[in-house]
Amino acid sequence: RLTGPVSGEPVRGGITARVRTRDDVGGILILLALGLTFRVIIAYLLPGSGFANDIGAFQYWASNLASQGPFGFYDRDFFHDYTPGYLYVLGLVGLVGQVAGGVGDLIKVPPILADLALAYLVWSMALELRASRRAARMGALIVVINPITWFDSVAWAQVDSFGLVFLLLGLRELWRDRPERAAILTVLGAIIKPQLGILIPIVAAVTIRRALWPEGGYGD
Repeated sequence: RLTGPVSGEPVRGGITARVRTRDDVGGILILLALGLTFRVIIAYLLPGSGFANDIGAFQYWASNLASQGPFGFYDRDFFHDYTPGYLYVLGLVGLVGQVAGGVGDLIKVPPILADLALAYLVWSMALELRASRRAARMGALIVVINPITWFDSVAWAQVDSFGLVFLLLGLRELWRDRPERAAILTVLGAIIKPQLGILIPIVAAVTIRRALWPEGGYGD
């Protein structure tokens, strides 16, 4: 049970938080649309941008997974240094590339969409924690206009934002006292990018703390 900082009402399952999220959804959709437009413009102006080795590897893996499937991928005679989580995404990109005439900059689509998902999650999670609507929108705006995301996702097509979506979802399930879901989402984040396993000891510590010593373990 996570309580609001002022009202003391439970956050988990709170009707007020859901109503505020629904009422403010129009504003966040406009912000996400502007963020998407800006990222598409950058991708259009910088075709083929990014670290050549990474871009080439992603494009080759996507094509290979689309044509040969995921089974036996690590036994194939070429370089691969990624955990399997994001490879399934690249396989889907490869399938789209087969229809579109090549993978190319399609590999930038998943991280671009993940940026927008992160902005939405920051907004909705802030409202759930009883932040003001202005503060919640500001949180989403910071994600959208952060130039680090422009380079990492749009120019470099890296996986960080995609994995961070699962990290935030796992954190949200943890404060909602759903440890099983939190554990699943945390593991998914870690197999997308091992560095995101940073949430694993936090989920373990909080879950064990609540099980052995519930009093005070829910944000009371």
